[in-house]
Amino acid sequence: MAGSNKIGGDDEPIVDINITPFVDVVLVLLVIFMVTAHFLVNKGMKLELPKAASAEKLENQKTFNISIDKNGSIMLDGKIVAIEQLKEIAKNAILLKQKIVAMISADKSAEYNSVVTVMDALRTEGVSDFALQLDPIIQKK
Repeated sequence: MAGSNKIGGDDEPIVDINITPFVDVVLVLLVIFMVTAHFLVNKGMKLELPKAASAEKLENQKTFNISIDKNGSIMLDGKIVAIEQLKEIAKNAILLKQKIVAMISADKSAEYNSVVTVMDALRTEGVSDFALQLDPIIQKK
């Protein structure tokens, strides 16, 4: 009717979907993932790293996280790989013009030859920056 004012609006149902609770749940899951992902780095192999007083953190680099256990098994970013697979992955990354730092975590009981073999394989594919993961020695004052 012309000129009639309804207080309280019309009687049609609301058809919009309220996504606010969905966004809240997604953000909580994102925070949980970010916190737990930090603790999952290098948990694939049980390594006893050598200690060094001059150990430093390596930040803001694209890294290949390579682990070598005392038996000579190689893991790249948590997955067991053969030396040929490691070379192929490095070759593909170099072809994509990525600057790579190979972060090698070798068990202190691992053979020196295993570490050299990994470094040599990566160097032949064009990786030139290497870092060794160590446990820092905490000096008491």
